[in-house]
Amino acid sequence: MPPLKGFSDNPLQTRDDLEVAALSILEPLHAYFSPGRAKIRLPVGTGAHFDDLAAQLEGFARPLWTVGAIFSGSSNSTGTPLSARCRDILEPWIEGFRNGTDPDHEDYWGEISELGQRMVEAEIISFALISAPDVLYHNQDKRTKHNIEAWLRGMNNKPMPDNNWRWFRVISNLALIRVCSVPAQELASTMDSDFAILDSFYLEDGWSGDGPWLSTEQEAQQDAAYEKTGRRDAIGPGRQADYYSGSFALQFSQLLYIRFASDIDPQRVAKYQQQAREFGASIWKYFDADGKLRHIPKRSMFVLITCDFRLSNTIRSISYIPIRLWRVLCGSSCSKSSGHAIPTGGPR
Repeated sequence: MPPLKGFSDNPLQTRDDLEVAALSILEPLHAYFSPGRAKIRLPVGTGAHFDDLAAQLEGFARPLWTVGAIFSGSSNSTGTPLSARCRDILEPWIEGFRNGTDPDHEDYWGEISELGQRMVEAEIISFALISAPDVLYHNQDKRTKHNIEAWLRGMNNKPMPDNNWRWFRVISNLALIRVCSVPAQELASTMDSDFAILDSFYLEDGWSGDGPWLSTEQEAQQDAAYEKTGRRDAIGPGRQADYYSGSFALQFSQLLYIRFASDIDPQRVAKYQQQAREFGASIWKYFDADGKLRHIPKRSMFVLITCDFRLSNTIRSISYIPIRLWRVLCGSSCSKSSGHAIPTGGPR
């Protein structure tokens, strides 16, 4: 597979470099949009355990980490050629918000069901809304704004697993408050309940487990169950505090809350800031002198995922470790990823 122009040959030195790299990844997705621009179906097997419609929503939603971040920056309003390219490449996602939340449109995402994949994508959709509220929400027509709010409200009053998924609902409710102007007190009990569960996962030194921590007694029960069934998931609690649950599933969402809720929940934000400082003081040791991850499969996706905590530290001024070291780690991960070929097609 050939390198991707604008990404593989990118020096990754300035903000504009990073924007060009991001747009170069997003632009090829245009060929795979649905007619209503609310779904993306790549011509490869997803291997997903959920329905194909949810998989197509996932294809639309995952790029929103980048779409929301670019829209939230200043470059898209400067009138430069890069800004025009931004608008051209990102425009389909604006239309996708309009049609994907419309129950009468053929591209409707479907209602959020309990324990369903749409709960996962709701956090990313909410991040984009909070990052770029004018472009993705306030500039939409009245019906679309109603539909977006109604779709996000589907996160509430449903059972959720006791793990990082609780953050998906927290961030979704934060979007309802900050963007859709839903009164905070209306959502307070749900958010407080989710926070109580999330905070119970805390271990020490800024680290949290992804769910209740497996006790010694439960470990013995799990071993006994494994001997009978061959499965190690019958007990429920585990001991997960690794790269994914550490850098991405928990701390990253926590940093988003720090960034977006400091004015409405200062006491909780201050607590999470301190935990982030403590986490940052140790997570950097997982990388070698070149910024390469130790003890992890050499897959670009996991390199980028663990980069999320490092990159999100730039969203908010929190002193974890020297900024130059963060730049080395982030730049190294992005550079290593840019050296890999980008798949552009294949059998369905």
